Amino acid sequence: MSGSWPNSAEGQGSPARCEFPGSSRGRGPYAAAVTIPPEPAASVEPVVPTQPTAPSRLAFAAAITLIVVTLAAFWTWRWWDGEQEGEFKADPQFCELVTPETIHRLVPEAYGGREDVASCTWSAPREKGKYRANVHLFASRLNVELAQEDMREQRADGEPGWEKDTQEDLLGLGDEAFLRFSPPVPGKNITAQVVFRRSNIVIYLAHARSDDDRQAARAGVVDAAREAAALLKP
Repeated sequence: MSGSWPNSAEGQGSPARCEFPGSSRGRGPYAAAVTIPPEPAASVEPVVPTQPTAPSRLAFAAAITLIVVTLAAFWTWRWWDGEQEGEFKADPQFCELVTPETIHRLVPEAYGGREDVASCTWSAPREKGKYRANVHLFASRLNVELAQEDMREQRADGEPGWEKDTQEDLLGLGDEAFLRFSPPVPGKNITAQVVFRRSNIVIYLAHARSDDDRQAARAGVVDAAREAAALLKP
């Protein structure tokens, strides 16, 4: 029995053998040997992820600029939206926009205004017949942009039942205003209407006479409209 490991080869990972001094190969089964274990594999240092670099000053300045621009755009929109809402947040008291004195001058037989959801009507008694005198005020509260568009459409297209060729602009009445007539019933009556806008509210004020006096109808409705524009308060 020799002192070497059977079926072992040097350099193939087998344990090394160390003999004590004074021993020799082949002295017998009691020859002493010390086995040296293989060296442990080298340890691998753990990989520590690197921390992200701090944002540069340029990136920080860009972020601040973006925030400022966004806030400025938001408050500009809020201001514009508030301006578009207009002066009038609620409907006025329609029957208080024309004084009793004016109504009495235009419709002497009227005995008070009849207020509806968005209008007020002062008229002569029914016994005065179908073509009795009256004053009718109708209000449309929108935002400023829609009110302006409504005025443009009324000027350009109008409504059925109103003359086109006699329409005229009126100055110094609200933000914008115009006058129009309904086609008269010969020998019966005439109606004149003023349409004017103040901020986000459009007022339609009509005066129908019991005769066909066009100039009297015009003068009466313009007086009533100027009074309504002066009494119209937000």
